[in-house]
Amino acid sequence: MSFNEIPDDCLLAIFDYIVNLDDLINCFKVCVKWSNLIAERTKKVKYLIGKRDYSSDYVYYQGSRRIDSTYLGTLFTNLKIAELSPKLDYKVEDAIKFVRKQESLKGLINRFVVPIEKYCGKLEMLSVANINPKNLRNSSRIKQLVIWSYSLAALERDAHHLANMERLKIQIHVPDTYYDGPVLEKLKILELSSLSFCDADFFHGFQLMDSCPNLQSAHISMNTNTWFFDETFKHEFLQDLVLQFYGLDDENDNWNNLKRLFKKFPNLKHLALKGHCIITDEHIEQLVHILPNLVLLDVSECQGVTQRAADYVKDYCKRYGRSIKFYFNGNRDEIDSDLPQLSTKHEAISRGFDFMKHCFRKIFFTLSHFLIPIDY
Repeated sequence: MSFNEIPDDCLLAIFDYIVNLDDLINCFKVCVKWSNLIAERTKKVKYLIGKRDYSSDYVYYQGSRRIDSTYLGTLFTNLKIAELSPKLDYKVEDAIKFVRKQESLKGLINRFVVPIEKYCGKLEMLSVANINPKNLRNSSRIKQLVIWSYSLAALERDAHHLANMERLKIQIHVPDTYYDGPVLEKLKILELSSLSFCDADFFHGFQLMDSCPNLQSAHISMNTNTWFFDETFKHEFLQDLVLQFYGLDDENDNWNNLKRLFKKFPNLKHLALKGHCIITDEHIEQLVHILPNLVLLDVSECQGVTQRAADYVKDYCKRYGRSIKFYFNGNRDEIDSDLPQLSTKHEAISRGFDFMKHCFRKIFFTLSHFLIPIDY
């Protein structure tokens, strides 16, 4: 049997395993029969992404050569999420033409300087280098926003346009201003990284959290020793917290600040301390008393924590009837077998609006652009 004698349904099943954009286009060019079958296969594609993934509803273009814009418009008609980048050697005007035709497009990762998001009418998720909400045709639809270079001053300016945000991921430069913008009532997940060139610069990220009264999960990365926060404001709904530190070198001040900070989160269940967090066994003994609802504590990157702390936590749980999964440098490998559902995979988009599954074990720069709702 020649290759062309293979039944169409068998060829379609084979084509479902082709997820590289170059390969799909090359197959599309083979003959009329293959063109029709590839076009049928790509109707099922929901996600066009610049990072490798193996799923029939993904297509990736990592390392792709110049792409004729007519192929994208012909092959992809039902996209939910698209990442458009100069890596495609794709002209801005072609990208604009392409997104205008994507009626089902709900998410855009825009790596062009030009705000092509202004030509998308139904966006609910947006990842960009910077933003002007006035460029969005309907900013109130935005539920997830990722901005690679931003400031709290800019957020204060823009927040009233983005009242329905449920997840915000931003990288800011310190020094920055105190946030005095609208309350972000619907925000459930905050992912914030700050970059400072001076340890004395104030970090206002925790104060921003106070303007998010219904926040459930937070991933905070910072490299300054000076934090501003109001310890009288309690976050009753916060359950998940990742703190990633760089440049902290004063053990006593570090712990005193942390101890005051943790008292703001009386219902915290899951805590991870990453990077240069200088805590010791003694601090762990205090921490389990400060957080009465804690069930998962990951300090596996904290070199000052030893088996002594693990023994204390085990004995404490036995005495007080609590259950705390505790991971430090001595048993860090156990978390993979105990909690395999917590992903460490670096991916452009993750399936499920689930912070613990997709964010808790990652550092800031491997967090996904979007957490896709299950029904997408």
